[in-house]
Amino acid sequence: MAKRFQKRERALPGRRGQARRPRGRAAHSSPPARGESTPHDPQARLREKLRLLPNAPGVYLFKDEQGRVLYVGKAKRLPARVRSYFRGTAASERTGQLLAQARDLDYLVTASETEALILEASLVKSHAPRYNVMLKDDKSFPFLKIDVGDPFPRLTLTRRIVPDGSRYFGPYTHVKTLRKLLRTLRRVFPLRTCSDRQMRRKRRPCLDYSLGLCPGPCAGLITPEEYRVTVDQLIAFLEGRGQHLLEEWRARMAGLASELRYEESAKLRDEIAGLEQLMESQRMADAQRPDLDVIGLSARGAAAVATILSHRDGSVIATRRVEISRAEQAAAPEIIAAVLADHYRQQRQIPPLLLVSVLPRQAELLERWLSEAAGRRTRIRQPRRGPHAALLRAAEENAHLLLEERELIERGSSERKAAALYAVQEALGLPAAPGRIEGYDVSNLQGGNAVGAKVLFVNGHPLKSGYRRYRIRTVEGADDFAMLAEILGRRLRHLGEGEDRPDLILIDGGLGQVNRAAAVLGKEGQGAIPVAGLAKREEEIYTPARAVPLRLPRTSPALQLLQRVRDEAHRFAVGYHRELRGTRLVRSPLDGIKGLGKTRSAALLARFGGLPGLARAGEEEIRSVPGIGPELARRILATLKQAGLHD
Repeated sequence: MAKRFQKRERALPGRRGQARRPRGRAAHSSPPARGESTPHDPQARLREKLRLLPNAPGVYLFKDEQGRVLYVGKAKRLPARVRSYFRGTAASERTGQLLAQARDLDYLVTASETEALILEASLVKSHAPRYNVMLKDDKSFPFLKIDVGDPFPRLTLTRRIVPDGSRYFGPYTHVKTLRKLLRTLRRVFPLRTCSDRQMRRKRRPCLDYSLGLCPGPCAGLITPEEYRVTVDQLIAFLEGRGQHLLEEWRARMAGLASELRYEESAKLRDEIAGLEQLMESQRMADAQRPDLDVIGLSARGAAAVATILSHRDGSVIATRRVEISRAEQAAAPEIIAAVLADHYRQQRQIPPLLLVSVLPRQAELLERWLSEAAGRRTRIRQPRRGPHAALLRAAEENAHLLLEERELIERGSSERKAAALYAVQEALGLPAAPGRIEGYDVSNLQGGNAVGAKVLFVNGHPLKSGYRRYRIRTVEGADDFAMLAEILGRRLRHLGEGEDRPDLILIDGGLGQVNRAAAVLGKEGQGAIPVAGLAKREEEIYTPARAVPLRLPRTSPALQLLQRVRDEAHRFAVGYHRELRGTRLVRSPLDGIKGLGKTRSAALLARFGGLPGLARAGEEEIRSVPGIGPELARRILATLKQAGLHD
């Protein structure tokens, strides 16, 4: 099955036993400008990837020529952090040695800087990179522990994970903040803090009971069942299901502020922020997570990329990408099946659970083969919700970024596109993500003051310098199709004059407008430019190749982007139409009379007290004004009559 696809596989963790290639030499210097790299540059791939880092938090891995990890780092914003290594004079000797050996760069994006910090620690421990500092004191991040097996559980802070049946939450990176938040949690969820021995020796409640911080289990003032209600509420909160509590606190904070109790409101605000941080789910680390692999897939056209994240002992210890060519020959289930068959054919350790973007073809057969190879049951699942779905989204997000990187390198581009553009590409079946979208609309009132407008969106954002307004010149009456054909034809005739070619033309309208636009494109020799229409009422998308309109969910990023383009074109066209119509309404009928300038017009209006008085005057009276001859007087009267001001 796997032989049907051409693959290129690259592993983040260097595998022992790989054939060594001759080591190239590289100087420590700033990355050259785009286009300076040559095929003989040993760091060409590194420099290429440097330009394409996604602007997101994550971890980055410098690798040598054999694919071994040299250094693992974390970043709040990957481009700024990684590029700082190449600033020449600011680099240390150690950094210079690192860059001299670096030949490749890999990254893994995360949801937050905190998640990146935890993932960095996990990968450093797993790979022991040469240029990372290795701690020998066995220090680790703290966890919150609830010993649920006890009739009256406690909430404690620990750095050791023991398989004793307790619930562990974390890890958390800010220890001082965590200790402060523990006090807040104990006020909201009052549980005992004394040890088991202290509780057995007590006969009356302690001071915590008087302060409302403990329900008094030592004195028998609460049953285990009643106590368990608070424990379950605390567990739900730490699992991220405490939004209702935060909403109550926010309402209370607003109430304190309205009562001018600003200090109390600010204190509550800080506690809310801390609790929100505490509720952040750490997708990359979970002490109680079973061993599993997550396989995220991103496919577009002939290319596809799968990202495999290996979770062991609750942390990500390795990640691998699998690049697939000629992917258009198969559907996603067949691609996933090929990836699983090829990847686990080479693996000695197969986890008991595999999470996949799409269930593979012949999933039961694959499960039997994997179970036999692992010596125990291995399941393949496609999670829809919950923590496993969050892990899968992380893998899919990284697969999407890696596929985009591959496409940009092949095109020689150095700018990433918005995710909505790829959604448009997929929805409309375009050959590439439409970086330049032109939107068109016409506006008129019963054929009067007819205008057209073009707007331009580049990488999902409006570019005002690319907007154009058109006065309709050749169309009589209210013929929107002909007006659209006129402005589109005028636009296309400028393509040879240095204007960039659009990747998609979007029309405000339905199938009729789309077919007319396609005909104009063919006539002008631009039939390869994709065209689509977006109708307002049902938000249906029309293309020349579709007999039935496409309907996307209202939440679709593709539909939302097309709506922004369509609405902006409509706004721009209607605004120009109103401007022209307003100008026409405020103009005087005298303005268009040949031979009557501003001075003579002012003299006439002053003599007769305005247009109504002038309209009541006769030819002789008008001729009595200096500079007005018989012929001009007759033209004035004819114009006023045409305007309905003179009988």
